[in-house]
Amino acid sequence: MIPHDPNREQVDPRRLVLSDEKQRLYELICGQGYVPDGRNFSDFCESLRSGRAWLITGTRGSGKTAFPEAVAAACNLTVCMVAGRDGLKQEEILYDWDREEQAEWMAENLRSAKQLSGPERDAHMAGARRAKWKREFLVLGEMGLAYDLAARAAADPGAAPPVLILDESDKFGASLEDSLLMPLERGVIHIPRLVGGSIGSADGKSKPIVVTTSNDLRHKLSPPFVSRHIFSRFATPSLEKELEILSARCPSASTAQLALAIKLLDGVRGVAGLEDYPSLRESIDVLAAFARDGVEELDDEGLIRYFCYFVKTGESQELLKLQLDYLLMVATGFQPEIDGWLGKRDPEWGKRWTFRPPGRNPPPENDGFDIGEDA
Repeated sequence: MIPHDPNREQVDPRRLVLSDEKQRLYELICGQGYVPDGRNFSDFCESLRSGRAWLITGTRGSGKTAFPEAVAAACNLTVCMVAGRDGLKQEEILYDWDREEQAEWMAENLRSAKQLSGPERDAHMAGARRAKWKREFLVLGEMGLAYDLAARAAADPGAAPPVLILDESDKFGASLEDSLLMPLERGVIHIPRLVGGSIGSADGKSKPIVVTTSNDLRHKLSPPFVSRHIFSRFATPSLEKELEILSARCPSASTAQLALAIKLLDGVRGVAGLEDYPSLRESIDVLAAFARDGVEELDDEGLIRYFCYFVKTGESQELLKLQLDYLLMVATGFQPEIDGWLGKRDPEWGKRWTFRPPGRNPPPENDGFDIGEDA
């Protein structure tokens, strides 16, 4: 668990959406350097309205985990995270009992009971056995903790529910998926023998904000598990959207560095035969490296130096070394969509491209992003 900052005010994203203040929520998220896609943001709002968990699929590096992290940072929310991996156990996600403390509790009561008469001893031990299953002996996993914190927050007008991230759920496996069905559906985790019977709340407004991600690489998620979610697919962003995201994530980067990074990565994505193409994550890494090193021009040696950020296999590196001239040409040449967007952002940059190659249309208009009525 990553606790929220007690010195900052919390903002409840669900409350904002239900009170028709989704534009404010969008702006808070953008303030963290994460610019959501309009369709994905709309789906997230539907998840908040419905009380359903939100399932995001998509390629690696597309911003699936970064989205709920940005929401948590923007609204000062506690974060509970379950990272999918081999060997993950149910008690790490839901709950377990502290067997050692339970044993000590029973041993102490047994010593006390020896000083009592027969009927009193029996009654004392019966009470001790019941108390053995009290909340104080329960050890909550990340999901159990999130549902408990959400139920507590619902009773406090100044508190907000936590964000629960079920990351890379395609690594969970069928048995773990099955164990999560009831909490995702009902908002309650039933615990046998627990005094009180359960944790969480059946009220949809008292659930944690659950975001489940999947890379669709290991196991296919079961239909019952998927049906508990609002669904979104994070697609590769358009060049204009990628520019918007990069400028927000790396505000210190110059226009020249922004142009160099995105043109270079766009050129790499156009090379046939690569095993794995760079994603948005690699774009951010490359731009951050250019900004850090003050790079606004590249030659063969400089380009190869930065291969390590976006080429992740030896075979791919050897293939791209044969394409150096092409990549340098693309990275430094005119690209109407990219340079048109940058020209609107930086008039001085637009003046650099006074010549338009024959047959090329002028840079497209871009009046900025509007989440629209459907968000």
